[in-house]
Amino acid sequence: MVDVSGTALADVRVTAKHEAAGNVRSVNTDAFGRFLLTGLPIGEYTLTFDSAGFSSGIQRGVPVSIGQVSTQNVALSLAVVKQQVDVSATADTLQSAVSTASVALGGERVEEAPAQNRNYLNFVLAAPAVAASAGANTSRSTAGTRNVANDSGFVFAGMRGRNNSISIDGVDNRDETTGGNRVALGIEMVQEFRVSGSTMGAEFGGAAGGIVNVVTRSGENLWHGDFTFFTQNEIANARNPEVTDGRKNRFRRYQPGVSAYGPLRRDCTFIAALFERTIESTEEFPDVPSSVLPVINATLALPAFSRAGQRTVSRGLFASGEEDTESFFKFDHMLSAAHTFTARYAFSQGRVDHDVSGVDNFSDRSARGSSLTRDDVFVAGWTAVPGPNLLNDVRIQVGRRKASLTPNGAGPMYEIPGVLTFGEAYRLDGSRTETHGEVVDSVQLVRSRHLVSAGASIHAIQLDSRFANRFHGIYIFPTLADFTQARPDVYIQAFGNPQTAMRTVPLGLWIQDRWQPISGLTFEIGMRYDRQWMPSMIPPANRNFAPRFGVAWHPSVNSAWVFRAGAGLFFDRYPLAYLNEAIQKDGRNAFEQYFAGPSAIAAFQASMGGSLALPLPNVPTSSYRAFGDFPSTYSRKLIGGLERRIDSHTTLAVEYTQLLALHLPRIRNISVTLPPQYELEQTAKSTYSGVSVSLNRKLSKDISYLVTYNAGITHDDSSDYDEQPLDPRDIRKDWGLSRQDQRQRFAFSGVFNLPAEEIRRCPSWLREGLTDITIAPVFTTGSRRPVNVLETTDVLRTGAYPISARPAGLARNTASSPANVSVDLRVMKTIRFHESRSLLQFGLESFNLLNHTNVLRVNPYAGPAFGHAVEVNTPRQVQLMMQFEY
Repeated sequence: MVDVSGTALADVRVTAKHEAAGNVRSVNTDAFGRFLLTGLPIGEYTLTFDSAGFSSGIQRGVPVSIGQVSTQNVALSLAVVKQQVDVSATADTLQSAVSTASVALGGERVEEAPAQNRNYLNFVLAAPAVAASAGANTSRSTAGTRNVANDSGFVFAGMRGRNNSISIDGVDNRDETTGGNRVALGIEMVQEFRVSGSTMGAEFGGAAGGIVNVVTRSGENLWHGDFTFFTQNEIANARNPEVTDGRKNRFRRYQPGVSAYGPLRRDCTFIAALFERTIESTEEFPDVPSSVLPVINATLALPAFSRAGQRTVSRGLFASGEEDTESFFKFDHMLSAAHTFTARYAFSQGRVDHDVSGVDNFSDRSARGSSLTRDDVFVAGWTAVPGPNLLNDVRIQVGRRKASLTPNGAGPMYEIPGVLTFGEAYRLDGSRTETHGEVVDSVQLVRSRHLVSAGASIHAIQLDSRFANRFHGIYIFPTLADFTQARPDVYIQAFGNPQTAMRTVPLGLWIQDRWQPISGLTFEIGMRYDRQWMPSMIPPANRNFAPRFGVAWHPSVNSAWVFRAGAGLFFDRYPLAYLNEAIQKDGRNAFEQYFAGPSAIAAFQASMGGSLALPLPNVPTSSYRAFGDFPSTYSRKLIGGLERRIDSHTTLAVEYTQLLALHLPRIRNISVTLPPQYELEQTAKSTYSGVSVSLNRKLSKDISYLVTYNAGITHDDSSDYDEQPLDPRDIRKDWGLSRQDQRQRFAFSGVFNLPAEEIRRCPSWLREGLTDITIAPVFTTGSRRPVNVLETTDVLRTGAYPISARPAGLARNTASSPANVSVDLRVMKTIRFHESRSLLQFGLESFNLLNHTNVLRVNPYAGPAFGHAVEVNTPRQVQLMMQFEY
């Protein structure tokens, strides 16, 4: 704060008023003319400036975004007469005081863009330095599960999709069992979310990858809401490339929804609520090749298979579908100017019928299954501002996730790699209840040129589960000929009690100083300590100190440049599905028997093609245990970048990232040969080196867009915790390209409203038709992804399943899957009523407009069908949409 000559003004009263909700905060400038308002709710503010002897100033429309430091440079004039003048300064589009680049998404960018299943997480893939997770697609479902290996669905800097942080309103929303997302939110209740792969703030912990930080919508002084309806029918859609016979498959979707938010008492008490449903009725097509269908069915009719759980396989469409429900209620109350209370309850439920993928092979209908997930989350928060330089924020969370998987088939799973899998998929019989209780407290203190923040979080998670993985058995037949001769090469079956219970408690402590020694230069210096109390059978790791450092340099007030650098350590938590193996199959509660060669044939003959009722005598058992040295996963990040203001609404950012991830989870057979004895280890690692470029234009003059380009390379020696090494004695043989590697990725998303002044010369009838047309495209393309070429059985007898053996002399992940290209588009017309207070919007959306066959997974097994698509993303879909807003 200065006068017209540039002299700093001390003791100027600065008042910030939230334009929509009316809440007010005030602070005085210090001796250097600086002021800092921390912890403001996101939204637009009006700032007023009052000082004796000067004209009062007012600045309107100052945006405050999630995780953003907004810089204002204001000059006041001497007062000649008592008056108030508008301050001409505008909010800087540069994030000049933060050490790493990030992107905030929300508003029209999300609400008016095409979104398959209306899931806000789809927009994460439009951000820089992010790619889709390999082989665990989540975009096809809002609240349900379509793949047993589901993770968050995206990777930052090559880290696994299970290593990301997803938080909503300051509390954790990560599925502790799989690393995915928990409660689903309707788009209308997402006010804004920020996506970053390298935030250096010490308050962020519990994840070695990227961060998705969401703020839900709060009420305002003016009532708003909408009624929405989206629908699809297979008549307008392209044919699914997986449906190779007969008619086009059925695909019908209906998505009604309603939301509202506004005041119960102006400037004081507000509510926001939403209810949304998705009803999807579809048909799917199994992967059974017509050439092998009669052979398999004839074989299953033989006496040798008389106790097989699956007696036939078939081609042809079968019924499937999905139903999702989302509801949300939020209450905000300003107890006083210094105290604010918030509470919200969110519920989501997703049911997927008969189309959950359970294997990485061509699959019959019987090898798929159904899923049901239900989430209930209650969150409360209290923000106190006891003084202009002190803020305290407390958040509590109580949540519960219930999830179950039900197989379509029965009995053991029969796998002919590269040909077909049928029977009960080995991971599709299970259920779990995950209970969460979390408390987060953070304090911010302003002292001179320092903003000091400190805090603590404690999060208790209880998992009660029944994962019957492998309890019904897995037969592996290397070739179709082996199957017809009833000659399995491997048989695996677990015995005992599949039920487990475990509790884990992550704790985080942090302190950070944001120091601005001179104008334009900002340092972030922080330290975080993470500790996780583990189940009794898992060794704890308690030396998790994570220093963080970042710097941002804005050379001058009028400079268009910001230069950034940062470094830090980021510790992660353990996926509970991984820990469950050592707790469940410890050799006492449960164990496995692994049969290979002649012993597998003998087990097959003893069970007559079915599951064994009891373990066979005189056959050694296999168990799982955690290695004595069990450190936490962590990543070391180094970043450097710059950002340039192109104009008052547009910035260009470039950021280089180098990442080393250590102590990633893996499973290894420590006995090397058979019978296997499995060990849970924290010995895998990965590296990433890459650059991201983003061109970001905030909404102005009816135009908004985000363009991102990423180029990088990722290496690792294990891309998920169940990927076992080729040679248990030498894991260095597995070092190679990661499954998460994608060398290049480009994304463009935008919202374009046709303005009246651009079409004023058109004929009146055309002008009326084109006015208030919104065009919102999303274009993404990504280069090929690595594929690991595998043998069709455990030829090296290492006991690894999923199979890890590769053809002799072939390095890991040397093949690749096809590149992906997708264009989504919304074209929408708006009709305005009652002085634009009410809007009727209707139009069309198309997903995968070019109808490009985007392959999600390919057959990895060496043989004639290697590289053929196992799962593809949706073909072109056309969706009708209508919404009424007020």
